[in-house]
Amino acid sequence: MSLPQPTLDVEPSERVRSLRQKRDQRHRRSLRAARFRAVGWEMTGRLAVNLGLSLVALSALVRLVPYHHTQLQVLHEVETSVESMRSQNQRLLEDFSRSFDPAQTSQVLQENGARESAHHVPIVWVDALPPETEAESEPVE
Repeated sequence: MSLPQPTLDVEPSERVRSLRQKRDQRHRRSLRAARFRAVGWEMTGRLAVNLGLSLVALSALVRLVPYHHTQLQVLHEVETSVESMRSQNQRLLEDFSRSFDPAQTSQVLQENGARESAHHVPIVWVDALPPETEAESEPVE
């Protein structure tokens, strides 16, 4: 006769099951902690990049503000110059149109040249000394 054969437990014992559960819980906790750490590092990286970009943008604005004010001053000077040139251009245009206006030709000729119209009578002012001063001022010989 043969010896009785031991029966093999197909199911693990309670102790083995509890050890596996503990091991699985620890593994899950470590995975969760690793995920939280990864998310934390990602957020830290994002914040650092955004902070860096914000600082770069702020420094660019600080540099652009004085340049903007300088450009506004130059623009004001140019606008003032353009306005004076417009008034000068308007004056020259009026003078040009007056010079070529047939109704004012004779008046323009009198103003600009030595030619005078036939109706013009020249007036010459002469300083005349009173007769007493003339006699007194002449030397006696």
